[in-house]
Amino acid sequence: MTGPMSPDGQRPPASGAPSSWSAAASGIAGARLVEPGQGQPADLTRQRLLRAAAELFAAKGYTRATTRTLAAAAGVNEVTLFRHFGTKLNLLVAVIEQFSGLSDLAAMLDDTLTGDYRQDMLRLGRYFQEIMAARRTSLRLILCEAEQVPELRPVVGRMPLQLRQMLAGYLRRQMAARRVRPLDPEVMAQAFFGIFFSYNMSEALVPEPLAGGLSAESVVEQFVDLFLNGTLVQTLEP
Repeated sequence: MTGPMSPDGQRPPASGAPSSWSAAASGIAGARLVEPGQGQPADLTRQRLLRAAAELFAAKGYTRATTRTLAAAAGVNEVTLFRHFGTKLNLLVAVIEQFSGLSDLAAMLDDTLTGDYRQDMLRLGRYFQEIMAARRTSLRLILCEAEQVPELRPVVGRMPLQLRQMLAGYLRRQMAARRVRPLDPEVMAQAFFGIFFSYNMSEALVPEPLAGGLSAESVVEQFVDLFLNGTLVQTLEP
């Protein structure tokens, strides 16, 4: 019985055949190939595959990172990769889930934010800036490829959609407390997220950096203040 066709147009070899967005991959590249059933814990193998895939997707992009190369970088064979993830696209989805930082954002929204609108948005701004600055190259690569590879579009769009929905939930609570103007919360969330996304894409592409003399913290503070000035409820002076 033949195995499933890989996304690279190749069938995986028969059994026994020879962060930032980019996660740290020390010790992976030179590891020996591990044959299935040799006793390596499944969770460890999965993590090796995820780390290696994060590194290669960031360096080469989705299209050029073949399943054979991905498996070799993790020190396993293609059969093992397909056993864990089924397809290269499923592996990319798992990498995004593992290294996107969405779980950290969810924890921040639930446990860390205080309700102080300015301080909360500053904390969120620092968070968005940190994850996007660490992923500039990989984000640019994946976005370019999504134009050419239709199967990537829903995968690439999933993370910003979830970020927008999470932030919109926080903004709804601020509206209920009458701290924020009654605007569409998802439009507001998109505007906030978009400030940091466009800034980091510009920094990756434009030769002259924006506000080269300012620290990253100062840039974040100015972006947040611009957003607050457009969304805070304005109180009338007595």
